[in-house]
Amino acid sequence: MGIRRWRGSSQLSKAIALIGLLSLSACSQQAADGVLTMEVQRSDFNVEIPAVGELEASQSTAVTVPSGLRGPQSLAWILDNFTPVKAGDVVARMDPTRETYRLKMEQFDFDKLGYDSQIQTEKDRTISQTLSSGTEMTSREKELAERYFSEDERVYTKIEIIDQMRNQDYLVAKMHYFDWGLDKHGSQAQAEQELIKLKQKGHSAKINRFENNLNQMEITAPHDGLFVYQAGWDGASPVVGDMMWSGFPIGLLPDTSVMQAKLYVQESEAAGLSIGKTATVYLDAYPDRAFMGKVTQLDALAKPKEKDSPVNYFQFTISLDHTAADIMQPGRQVRAQVHSLNLEDVVTVPNQALFQKEGQYWVYLKTAKGFIKQAVTPGSRSLNRTVIADGLVSGDVIALTTPPKRSRV
Repeated sequence: MGIRRWRGSSQLSKAIALIGLLSLSACSQQAADGVLTMEVQRSDFNVEIPAVGELEASQSTAVTVPSGLRGPQSLAWILDNFTPVKAGDVVARMDPTRETYRLKMEQFDFDKLGYDSQIQTEKDRTISQTLSSGTEMTSREKELAERYFSEDERVYTKIEIIDQMRNQDYLVAKMHYFDWGLDKHGSQAQAEQELIKLKQKGHSAKINRFENNLNQMEITAPHDGLFVYQAGWDGASPVVGDMMWSGFPIGLLPDTSVMQAKLYVQESEAAGLSIGKTATVYLDAYPDRAFMGKVTQLDALAKPKEKDSPVNYFQFTISLDHTAADIMQPGRQVRAQVHSLNLEDVVTVPNQALFQKEGQYWVYLKTAKGFIKQAVTPGSRSLNRTVIADGLVSGDVIALTTPPKRSRV
């Protein structure tokens, strides 16, 4: 497309140069003063703006990455461009390798926590049994100590009596310790189990997310149609290996019953282009068939068509009066002529013959005594000519360049 457009621009330049040469050939050469002149004539003034582009559908259904797909995904396969599809046909598929690996790792961690819970349960049971056994044994020791305790000094010495009393105090303290240990261990065991469940809940949420992603790896056509690639912001079509996000458009299913032309014109050639202008469109494949249309959309700012290109273009849209379904397909290359201006019986001069400064316009008019500055009122303008609304009449002779001072009066 880029090469064709540059060729179009080159052809336009050649055409302008040819018109200039023809104009110059009609000019009268003044041998006396060496000033190139021309005679002003009334004629029709038509301005055509050339543009190139491609066909597209007026209405299309976007084919996008599923909205429920979480995180960036790599495109593993995509259907060929301009392929007919039926509703439900797979048009693209994401690479499931990473999601499958992450799912298995989360399932492993979830199962591992399950085993940790079982081990912790057995460990808690063992500790509880140990504390319960200690409580039972201490209770029996305390009961025996109380049963056989005696303060009779005829039987025991004072030291032995004191030892018996200390032993009872120790057993009471030991009973309190076991009771505290059972209560403390029960709370700690419950907290540890709750922590394990909390971790499992986090892994379970990730497992659900990865399983949901794997269930949405395929992108299907919402209805019957012709699958057409959707170019990204940089003008590139989707290719295998591209990163995709939820809602990212990868293609279109155009309604080919009503077509329009998406066109580009260089910023320097867009003078006079506006919404509502009529245009004639030609398909490159069928240059002998002309289709009429009207400009319905025009970008406010010119921008490059290709990344890092220094050339700016205006993008605009032409709605066609008629759609030939047998030959019009999305993506087919077209060229157009926008009819910017069509004036009958007006005076025009080459742009190089019109001079201006501080809002004042003039030409150098040939008189019997020499060239004079003739004030004029300019009108519509093209790339090479300007309409003169007032100041010149048919038959006037003007200079095409600034005459030397000796030729002016």
